[in-house]
Formats: sequence, structure tokens, C-alpha cells
Amino acid sequence: MRRSAPHSPTPNLRERKRQRARDEIYAAALDLLAERSFDEVTIDEICARAEVGRASFFRIYGAKAGLLLEFNHRLARDAREAAAARPAAGAVQRLRVVQQTLAASWTATGPALREMLRAFLSEAGPALFSAAGDAPVHPELLALVAEIVEDGQRSGELDARLEPGFLSWLIVTGMATATGRWVTGRTGTSLEQATGDVLEVLLGGLAPP
Repeated sequence: MRRSAPHSPTPNLRERKRQRARDEIYAAALDLLAERSFDEVTIDEICARAEVGRASFFRIYGAKAGLLLEFNHRLARDAREAAAARPAAGAVQRLRVVQQTLAASWTATGPALREMLRAFLSEAGPALFSAAGDAPVHPELLALVAEIVEDGQRSGELDARLEPGFLSWLIVTGMATATGRWVTGRTGTSLEQATGDVLEVLLGGLAPP
């Protein structure tokens, strides 16, 4: 049986203000990044556009790279909603929904977010996904995929020899690597095909023996 998302209590006034500031900063950053490159846009300009203090920016995002984590947070939220909209679908189909949501989200982005990802990849290098459970850029997507894999293992749809968290890391890392290759122009295919190929190869290995 597919597990439902945990109930979230109604946010209090402080949490709502923090979320409002988060949204305003993110919107301001995207506006500025639509006008100039990632390196040219400063945190001071983002804060001025969002009408928040620098302290709020650093408390919420830590650095400009934190904007990429916000994009990933929204992507994971959309993927969870898309998968939940298919209650009768099996684990394999829901994993494909997650893959399609990831590809569609990145394909719809403008050059600024892609430049941000290129900068992030350049700084992080091979250490970005160094070990299972050590992928800070996609924690919510990892959790979602692990839930789906666990459901598939429980129903017998997926091989249960490896634990869900590790399989989730393999799937998310594979799709994220394909995204990085697409953003940096190292693949001639669409992102939909690149991430889909990765998932299908992994699903072939996850078929029950």
C-alpha cells in the first residue's frame, strides 16, 4: 500500500512570514537572473528587489546556490503531487511520473537557472553525489523515490534485495547526472529522453528475478 504524505500542521505566523520572504526572494532572484547572468547578479540586488534585508537572505538561503535548492524543493513538491494524482498506478509508473516531472521542470527553465546549475556543478565537481545518502541537493526527491521503491518492493513489483534508500540514491543520482550533462551540452538528446533512458536501464535491473 502506498504511504500517504505525513500530515503537516497549519503554519504559524512566523512560519508564514518566513515562507513569504522565501517566495519574494526567489521571485526577485528569477526576475534579475532573467536580465543578467548568475555571476553578475548580487545578493544585495536580490534583497533590494525583494525588499528584504541581507540577514533574511542568508538565514533562508545561505548563499546564491541556495536558490538552486529552492528550485529542487519545488520540483520535488510537484513530483510528489503528480505521483499522488495517479493513486492506481504501480511503482514503476509513478517513478516514470517523477522522471517526467523532473525533465519537464528543467526543460521549462530559462538560461539563468541552467547557468546556476552549471556554476554549482563546477564548484561541487565529482563530490556532488559522493556516497549513498550524501546528496544534499535533492533530499525531498530522494525521500519520494524511496517511498515509491519501498511500495514497489512490498507489492513484488520491484526487486527487494537492496534497501529502498540506496536504490533511491541510484535513481536520483542517475537522473541528476543526466540533467547535468544536458545543461552543460554534453548530450545531444532531449532531457526527457536522457533521464528516461537512465530510469529504464535502472528499472530493468530492478525487475524481480
